[in-house]
Amino acid sequence: MTLCGADRGAGLIYRVIMPKSKKRKPSTTRTGASRTVGTSPTAISALTLAFGSWYRLHAEGLDDHPTPDAMVASFSRVASIAAGLPGRHTLAHPVPDTLDALLDHFDDADDDPSDDELDDPVWEGASLIEVLDHLLDFLAETERWRGTAAELDESYEIVHELSGDDGAAASAFFTLLVDSLQTVADAPVGAQLAALDRWSVLGAVNTFLDWVGEGRPVSASGALRVADIPMLCDMLGLPQQKLAPGAGMWDVRALAAWWTAVTEIGLIEVEGDTARFGAAAEAWRGGDDERLALSRAFVRHYLAWYLTRELDADTELGSEVAIRIIGQLCVAISPELLPGASADALNAVFDDAYENHDDPDEEGLFGDDDEELSAEVHRLSNEYASERTTAVLGELAASGAVDETPVPAGGKRYVVEGDRRHAFASALSQVVAGFTGDDELLSAEGLLSADGA
Repeated sequence: MTLCGADRGAGLIYRVIMPKSKKRKPSTTRTGASRTVGTSPTAISALTLAFGSWYRLHAEGLDDHPTPDAMVASFSRVASIAAGLPGRHTLAHPVPDTLDALLDHFDDADDDPSDDELDDPVWEGASLIEVLDHLLDFLAETERWRGTAAELDESYEIVHELSGDDGAAASAFFTLLVDSLQTVADAPVGAQLAALDRWSVLGAVNTFLDWVGEGRPVSASGALRVADIPMLCDMLGLPQQKLAPGAGMWDVRALAAWWTAVTEIGLIEVEGDTARFGAAAEAWRGGDDERLALSRAFVRHYLAWYLTRELDADTELGSEVAIRIIGQLCVAISPELLPGASADALNAVFDDAYENHDDPDEEGLFGDDDEELSAEVHRLSNEYASERTTAVLGELAASGAVDETPVPAGGKRYVVEGDRRHAFASALSQVVAGFTGDDELLSAEGLLSADGA
């Protein structure tokens, strides 16, 4: 899935998996920019062809989507209606004014029993909301959107308020958390380095480079040899793990994340069965500015590794887990956002966002309206996502990335040390940007290659 860039930010990431709200705000309360642009019939015909081709690929193999023919027929009809509304409206640029005008038109038609516009059979194949929702995706993904990021977000909000879900508040909450990363105060270079060096996996890098020396043998997979794992865990201050027969470094998650990060930032490079100094090793032992830049890059790759593992797991809930981990880390970086709230309480916010995750009013997932089964799937999905989120946060705490602290009301929460917070905020912001900036959404390559080293 292709997205139009990081400008769409946290709201877009959340929309990938989170539901939205049914209730429509009055158009007078809109805050986004509203511009309308006229488009010729020829241009609309070309747009229809392009949209139809995109949708055919998008809906291939998806039983819960309208057929391409139904979607194109409904799109053509909506485009014609939009062009006939007072003002210069066009589906080529469905800004908030155009969407409000369209929805007002259908609201008026619905109130008039003599108007059978909404009873046309074509709407049974592709509803107005399905058309508009997919149109916005099409314009964004193919980079045909001609407006601002604010207009796009406002247009999505209008459509998603009517899409039949109840997560708009949770979406706004998640966006608030991610936006808070931009407000974290920087700290002096010396203070940041000292705080990052207190994280044992960074503080031990010089010792590790001395150990690598002129070259250190590694396994055929480019990982540490099994015999070296206990010694490296001691060096880095990581918990020891008893490996199962046949297991290796990649099964020790904190060590695998660390090895990936030091390789990605160029402290070491692996050639064949040998690890040697990388291009960045000399810079690491140079000035403070160079080492701070490399340390911040390390944090980015380290966090990205954990998110990537969840996204690539053999489960359909990987994205939901990643969203929760990002939210929890935002609060750990800015604990003043939710003072006294436990990690379980924050997980509960995301649980509530899935009240209608599998809508029992719609057939498709189970073949019939099975509210009891849908509720059970909802409960189990939340339980799994919360457990995985808690497990990953526990691993990050055990590695020293975050501190685990008790909460007076009961439970625990996670906090990033003060002078490390700007480095972690910057790193997490860039990881989040990887969600919206890569051709392969949520892929390991997309996260690990975001913004350079």
